[in-house]
Amino acid sequence: MKTKKQNADKNPAVLITGGSGFLGAALLRELLKKPGRETLSPGEIRIFDTRPPDNASDPRIRYISGDIRSPEALDEACAGASLVFHCAAIVDWGQAPRSRVHDINVNGTRNVIGAARRAGARALVHTSTMDVIYDGRPITRGDEMKPYPKKFTMAYAETKALAERAVLEADGTREHGTPANAAPLRTCVIRPCGMFGEGDPYHVSSFLKMARGGRLSFRIGSGRSLFQHVYVGNVAHAHVLAARSLLEPEPAAAGRAYIITDFEAKNFFDYMAPILEGIGYRMPPKRRSIPMPVMYALGGIMEFASFLCRPIVRLQPLVSRTSVAMVCKDMTFCGDRACRELGYRPLYSEEEAIARTIEYFRAKEEA
Repeated sequence: MKTKKQNADKNPAVLITGGSGFLGAALLRELLKKPGRETLSPGEIRIFDTRPPDNASDPRIRYISGDIRSPEALDEACAGASLVFHCAAIVDWGQAPRSRVHDINVNGTRNVIGAARRAGARALVHTSTMDVIYDGRPITRGDEMKPYPKKFTMAYAETKALAERAVLEADGTREHGTPANAAPLRTCVIRPCGMFGEGDPYHVSSFLKMARGGRLSFRIGSGRSLFQHVYVGNVAHAHVLAARSLLEPEPAAAGRAYIITDFEAKNFFDYMAPILEGIGYRMPPKRRSIPMPVMYALGGIMEFASFLCRPIVRLQPLVSRTSVAMVCKDMTFCGDRACRELGYRPLYSEEEAIARTIEYFRAKEEA
């Protein structure tokens, strides 16, 4: 006869913070799959977000409205949960006040850790970013051994590094209110590269916005730099594998960080070209390019103008210095550790990932 604990392990109650967002939606799709060797079979999936998910028709899904800056709301959401996926964050390249970025990404993460401990959760998988090891210089096949930079280029990267440190330090501890009879919380960190896919609000959406407005008339840089993209479905799959590891008696993933990649790195514009053209727009030809120094200076001017206008109106610069630098410098990474320790392999091929992305955005364009 199976015990209550064994049933909880087999069909855990799962909480996804930021479950209505880009990655959260992809993770939800993975969790709703039929049981298999590399899936989970959650008894309940709780979506904790400030807005409801687009599709919550499955009876296992429960939406809980809340903000990770509220410990009380998180306590309610975590109650009885065995597994927490912490995907909620503010992704910012210098537009939001630094205090807000810190409050959400650092204090919010600490609140999630505290709530998970108090609830007696067994596992916490935290979504970080490749940006935590970016110091402004090119990266070639960067891996988990690359240290945090001494000086970060932006508050977003710094706050995400502080958040993941807190998560890794929380692994296996019984402090700060963990019930005495509960198993220690096991934690790990997933660092995706530049994500794209269905609902991408960053890369694909930015290109589409420029294309619709007739502003996508040139490329940036020499075209030789490489950027490591990763499909959001493969990132979600990696989260599931990490969670499965943390729920095992001897979890390989406990206290570890994993960089997630899938396909070969390409020039940023070359990677976006088939997606954009599949949706119905044209990418500028390679010969029509503006040198990096010119665009970098323009990005600085736009950022300064945005700063001056901030007391009156918040403007989103079309170009920032960080975005120019990351597009024009090599940013490639190695995901071998996830392959070795989690058994990770891309679940979706490059062709399927691009096709799914095109299908999603074309439907939005035609709606």
